Amino acid sequence: MRRLELCAAILATAAWACGGDDDGGAGEGPDGGPAAVTWHQDIAPLVARHCTGCHTDGGIAPFSLEEYEQAAPLAPLMVAKVKAGEMPPWDAVGTDDCAPRFGWRDDPRLSPDELALLEAWSDQGSPEGDPASAAPLPEPPPTELVDATHRVAPATGFSTSGDSDQFICFVLDPGIAEQTWVTGVHMVPSNLEVAHHAVATVVPPAGQAQLEELAGPDGVYDCFGGVTVPGAYFLGVWVPGSLPFEAPDGVGIPLAGGSKIVVQMHYHPAGKTHEPDATELQLRVTDLEPDKQLVFTAIGNAPGEPLLLPGPNDDGAVEFRIPAGVSDHTETMRFPVELASPQRFPVLSAFPHMHYVGVDLEVKISRGSPAPGEPADECLIKVPRWDFEWQRTYLYDAAIDELPTVGDGDLLTIRCRYDNSVENPFVKRALDEAGLDMPVDVFLGEQTLDEMCIAAFGIIFD
Repeated sequence: MRRLELCAAILATAAWACGGDDDGGAGEGPDGGPAAVTWHQDIAPLVARHCTGCHTDGGIAPFSLEEYEQAAPLAPLMVAKVKAGEMPPWDAVGTDDCAPRFGWRDDPRLSPDELALLEAWSDQGSPEGDPASAAPLPEPPPTELVDATHRVAPATGFSTSGDSDQFICFVLDPGIAEQTWVTGVHMVPSNLEVAHHAVATVVPPAGQAQLEELAGPDGVYDCFGGVTVPGAYFLGVWVPGSLPFEAPDGVGIPLAGGSKIVVQMHYHPAGKTHEPDATELQLRVTDLEPDKQLVFTAIGNAPGEPLLLPGPNDDGAVEFRIPAGVSDHTETMRFPVELASPQRFPVLSAFPHMHYVGVDLEVKISRGSPAPGEPADECLIKVPRWDFEWQRTYLYDAAIDELPTVGDGDLLTIRCRYDNSVENPFVKRALDEAGLDMPVDVFLGEQTLDEMCIAAFGIIFD
């Protein structure tokens, strides 16, 4: 599959210098020609930083890039996929009409200098270099949450098989009886060969009766769309190679006593039967109330007026409907912010979400009373090439006092674009799974052939 053809590591590292001269690239050799770029001296550290979170023996990718013999024949493909922006997977890409002010933390994409180095290596025939003088490889990212206070996993793992991806929800009880605050979250699959991504959702006591109906006594159920029981809220996402989520100093996510946590696993069996996976949820919690709290809220999924705006393919009334066969359909929703407080609240993160038909999502804000030095109008996030396979939380790379803010009187606009034609490979896959030959009209919902237009934001409150 395209998404697994090259570097799929989601390593939380900044762009590192990767050899060559101070201007980047390969520089000049002693004879005035291009300097030799070799695997052991230049490329192996680059691949370790950006690719081997997935492309490793026993990883989710279909092949490893850990060794020279594995990577060298694929050098032209590596260059092509990086240049096309397909690898490493990263959907939050600004455009001329929607460019967030800040970059993103843990952005795995190669820097221009790194790409130039990779391209020079490929152009030179992918030389190996001298293993005796190999450059040191970067330390791998941590795979555990430091000082985790709670670790909980399903009692029985799930064995995935077949050609179709599977979405399985596990209901986990961390055994926390009193109000606490989460300062760290991570998920650790036991079988990295099939674990594609995981989403953790908190379900407070008020929503657990409905959750029990879904999950049954064993606490495991099929769940494509996610968790929509009353009061449920997003907690975190895991993707291969990602670091544990660490809340900023003095910030915690509230967790009511008696809450349960649903971990939705996306499994990619790739036509094989695999050993069971029992992904462990790791939490760090404190019973000391922090100075600030991180609360997740969302906009989107408006079924009609006044929040849903008229669309290009409405049939009489304003409706959320993506017509069959239409390759460029748009739904737009506008949400006024009404708060009792005049305070403006920092926005730490964004989590965009659509299903298989979606191809583009953006959220913009128009502020009624901007903070000093803050623009009145701003794009908060843009994913111009939405890929359901690579969902993640995007965190702004800025200090708390520099983050974008939201406050009373603001207006948030979310716009989602869809391709409901057979030219969209995800639509073709969904139709195959449903036993259909041609697209059908798509509406809001939780199933494979339903859609969403939603973005969750992490807001920091005093």
